[in-house]
Amino acid sequence: MILEEFVMLASDTARTKAYLQGMIREKKLPAKCIVYSENISKMKNEADSYKESEEDSKYFDVNIPILFSLDKAAIPYILVENKDINSEQIESVLKGLKQKYLIYSGYGGYILKPHLFRLDKKIIHIHAGILPQYRGSTTVYYSFLQERILGATAILLNEKIDEGEIITKELFEIPADAVNIDYVYEPYIRSEVLLKVIDQYLEWGGMILSQKQDERGAETYFIIHPVLKHLALLKIENNRKR
Repeated sequence: MILEEFVMLASDTARTKAYLQGMIREKKLPAKCIVYSENISKMKNEADSYKESEEDSKYFDVNIPILFSLDKAAIPYILVENKDINSEQIESVLKGLKQKYLIYSGYGGYILKPHLFRLDKKIIHIHAGILPQYRGSTTVYYSFLQERILGATAILLNEKIDEGEIITKELFEIPADAVNIDYVYEPYIRSEVLLKVIDQYLEWGGMILSQKQDERGAETYFIIHPVLKHLALLKIENNRKR
């Protein structure tokens, strides 16, 4: 199935790989991808030299190059050699799109600037935390330390960080296996919530419904201190061994 109203903004990251592999597995494909990176040649070389494995991954395979996945699934894409989501190059490409919904899978540290919200597009972002209680950065660790929960929330981005209208959210089990949280499990749970958004869109006859966040209990976090992160990882490991 081709989702004619959806385009993915695809950085060269584990999150993009999780999103694409999940959508391909479910046969719910974006109409197009905008692949952006500071080194497109490297991405092409990785795809050309990749040898496909027959092993199945429980979550997704972080080793599969993005361009390999796109070519194999015959998903059209545009390449932009610029890592900055706010660049004129990317803005120009987005202005030429007819699709309404942009699935945002960007690089860490970039905040979308106001001009991107004036393009008459709905930008879907999956935040690795339950909103509004866990806004900000590395919230997967804060939520585990404080409540022993892991979750992700789909929102329509606006100009305020993690304050967009909520589409859906979901809690997840603490992983029972020794999986890398940053590069595998966190992207995986985000991809599962993205698939939930798509299912709801199809269920609701091609609509995405959202609601404003309730500010009660809202909290914003900043990049977790390495000591606290280590403590969280130890607790996750201890939970796995029980």
